[in-house]
Amino acid sequence: MSNLLNKNSKKKLLDRGPQIQPTTPFKLDVEPVVQAEPEKIVKKKPTSSEKKESSVRVKKSTRNKLNALVSLNKADTIDDLIEIMFDEYFSVHVTKDEKKQFDMVMDLYKSKN
Repeated sequence: MSNLLNKNSKKKLLDRGPQIQPTTPFKLDVEPVVQAEPEKIVKKKPTSSEKKESSVRVKKSTRNKLNALVSLNKADTIDDLIEIMFDEYFSVHVTKDEKKQFDMVMDLYKSKN
């Protein structure tokens, strides 16, 4: 093993041959950039929160009942059907004081959106 450590053999360097050069040298031709007018930024109008969709967790049986009523052409959409149900409920079961409280709470929820 000591023979491997003490071995002074010089290896022949690699013969790389003649230097290779490209036939056409690279040139970086940069054309001046013309400053175009910045595009006008179009601000999107904020969409009302009433138009946005969201989900509500209900039992499957409730979902099925709503879908069945829509299928029977009682309303065009589930949203419309729920609005009809709210109106009917408020006209029969809610007093004026409760209606005022409801409106105040609804204003709070609308201001959060």
